[in-house]
Amino acid sequence: MRVSDRLMTVLTVTASVLAVFTLISLAGGLYLYRLSLTLPDFRGPSANYDTSRTSVVYAADGSVLAEWHGEQDRTIVPMEAVPQVLRDAVVSIEDERFYEHGGVDLRSVIRAAGVNAGAGEVRQGGSTITQQLVKLLFTDGERTFGRKVREVLLAYQLESEADKDRVLEAYLNVAYFGNGAYGVQTASRRYFGKPVSEIELTEAALLAGVIRAPGRYSPIGDPEAALERRDTVIRKMAELGHISPAEEREALAAPLGLAPPAAVPARAPYFVEWVKQDLIGRLGSEAVYTGGLRVYTTLDPALQQSAEQAVASRLGGPDDPETAVVTVQASTGRVLALVGGRDYASDQYNLATQARRQPGSAFKTFVLVRALEEGVTPDSVYAGTPYSVQVADGVWNVQNYENDATSASLTLRAATDWSVNAVYARLIMQIGAEDVVDVARRMGITSPLEPNPAIALGGLSQGVTPLEMASAYGTIATGGLAHPPTGIDRVLDDRGEVVWEPEGGEPLRALEAGVARTAAEMLHGVVENGTGTAARLDEVWAAGKTGTTQSYRDAWFVGWAEGLSTAVWVGHREAQVEMVDVRGIQVTGGSFPAQIWRDHMARAVAAAPAGAVPGAAEPVLVAVCAESGALEGPRCPRVERMLLLPEQVPAAECPIH
Repeated sequence: MRVSDRLMTVLTVTASVLAVFTLISLAGGLYLYRLSLTLPDFRGPSANYDTSRTSVVYAADGSVLAEWHGEQDRTIVPMEAVPQVLRDAVVSIEDERFYEHGGVDLRSVIRAAGVNAGAGEVRQGGSTITQQLVKLLFTDGERTFGRKVREVLLAYQLESEADKDRVLEAYLNVAYFGNGAYGVQTASRRYFGKPVSEIELTEAALLAGVIRAPGRYSPIGDPEAALERRDTVIRKMAELGHISPAEEREALAAPLGLAPPAAVPARAPYFVEWVKQDLIGRLGSEAVYTGGLRVYTTLDPALQQSAEQAVASRLGGPDDPETAVVTVQASTGRVLALVGGRDYASDQYNLATQARRQPGSAFKTFVLVRALEEGVTPDSVYAGTPYSVQVADGVWNVQNYENDATSASLTLRAATDWSVNAVYARLIMQIGAEDVVDVARRMGITSPLEPNPAIALGGLSQGVTPLEMASAYGTIATGGLAHPPTGIDRVLDDRGEVVWEPEGGEPLRALEAGVARTAAEMLHGVVENGTGTAARLDEVWAAGKTGTTQSYRDAWFVGWAEGLSTAVWVGHREAQVEMVDVRGIQVTGGSFPAQIWRDHMARAVAAAPAGAVPGAAEPVLVAVCAESGALEGPRCPRVERMLLLPEQVPAAECPIH
C-alpha cells in the first residue's frame, strides 16, 4: 500500500473516531442539559426543592393548634437554624470530605470497595452527601447501572450550580430519621422535644447516626443500637478534630436522653377540621397535606376554652343533649370560638357548621327587622289571640307557646319580649315571606330558604347552622354591616410568601343603621324582661333571642355583647329527639342555651380578645321630647322612645315643657 493510501486510511479512522466522540459528547451534553432542567433552584437564600412538608395550624395567639401531613411529616428549616455541631456530626459520619470533593468522591469509592471486599459484605458506602441527596430527590432508588450513572452525573451537575451549604441544608431537610420523622426539625422535636436550633453534641450525634439506617438505629425501636451508633459518631467527630478529647469523654458517658413522646395536642378539633376542609376546597388536598403551609387562624384560645367550659358545666354528661357554640367578632366576621360537638374522636360531624336545625323563634328576628324596614314601630299593636289564615298549602293554624291563648292585644315590643307566635304570624302575612327571606340573606343566612309564612316561627325547609346565626345577629350588632364569617386570617408557605388570605374591602351595608339600632334595643328587652333573662349579664349590655322548636327538639339562644356575637344550639345529634326531661326540665331556648350563653359570654367579654371591640359602646333606650329633641320633661305632651349611642344622648331635659 502506498504511503498516501495509508495516510488516507489513518485520516479516515481518525475522523470517524472524532465524529463518534463528538456525537457522544453532544449526546452526553444534551443528557446533562436535560438532567439539569430537573434540578431545583439552590441559589437562593433557602433551597427551593420540591418535597413533602408538614403544614402547621396556629391560633390567633400564635400557639399551635394542629399539624397536617401526608405520609411524610416534615418541616423545612434554613441552614441558619441548624447548629454547627449537627453539621459537623453529619459530615463526619456520612461524608467527611464533603467540603473537598466536587459531588463524587473517588477516594471514598475506592476505600469503600476495599473494605467491602475484605469483609465479604457491604460495610461502607461510597456515596457522597450530594449523591444521597440526588438519590432521594431525583431517582427512583432502583439498583441499576443506569440509575447510578444518572446519580453521578446529577451530583456533578448539582455541585456546579449550588453552594455546599445549600446542598447540606437540602439533605438535612429531606433525609429520613425514622419513626415517621422526615428532616432534622421534625426529628429533633420527635426525639428531643425541641427545635433543631437547640440541640447539643450528644443529640446531634444521635441524629447523624440514624440517617444511615433509620430502622436499625432507631432510638425508640432499639435504644442500645442507637446508643452504640451515636458513640461511633462522637468518636469520628473527635478523630476529625470537631470536638476535643474532653468533650468526647463527656459525651460518651451521657445517656441517650430522649424526651417523652409529645404529640401536638388536639385543640379545637371541630374548628381545625372546618378550616382544613375550607382550605382543601380552595387550594387542594396536596397543598394542605404536603405543601408546608403556615395557616394562621382566627381562633382565640381563651374564648375557645370559655365556650368548652360553659358547655361541659351545663350539659357535659354522656346522656345529655349535645351543644354547638359559635362566637364571631361582629366587626370583622372572625370566628373566635367554635364547639361542634362533645367528642370529635367518636363523631366528626360538625354541629356548628354542618348541622342545619330548625331555629324556632330565633328566626323571628329577621321578621322583626323587615317589619321595622317597612315602618312598623315597636309600639305597633297586634292581636295576640290564636291565628288561622289560608296559605298556599292549606290553612295555617298558629298557637302561642304551649298553646296558651293570649286574648289581649299587645305591642310588637311585648310580643318580641315574650315571643308571641300569633303576633309574628300576623306580621309576616302583613310584610310578606319573600321580603323576610331577603333580609335573612342580607344579614348572613346562606342555607336554602323558602318564602313560606311558617318561617316566621322558624319552620324552615332545611334549617340553619349556628355559624350562620351568629354571623347574622352580628350584623345587627355592627349597626347593619354584614361581615361573612371566616376562620382563617392568612395562609403562608414555609418561605413566608402569602398563599391565600380572605378578601378585604368594605363590608356590606345590609341594614340601615336606624333599623339595626331599633332591632338591637328590642332584642335587649328580650334579655332584660322577656324569655331570655337567663342570659342577662351583670353590668354589661346584651341583646338576643331565644328559640324553641316543636316538641322541644331544638333549643337556641343567639345574641351579642361587647361586639361578640354568639349562637348556642342544644339538641340531639342523631335525630329530632324530644327534650322534655333533661335534668328534670323541658329544654327551651331560655333554659340551657341561655345559661350556656351567659356562662361563656361573661368570661368572653372580660377576656376582651384583641380586636373584639372591647368596651364597644352599645345603644341605650332614651325617652325624648318629640318637639325639642331633648330628654323627656315632666310636661312633654308627646314623647318618643329612641335607641341612641351614648354620645348621641341629649345632655339635658326638655327646655320647652
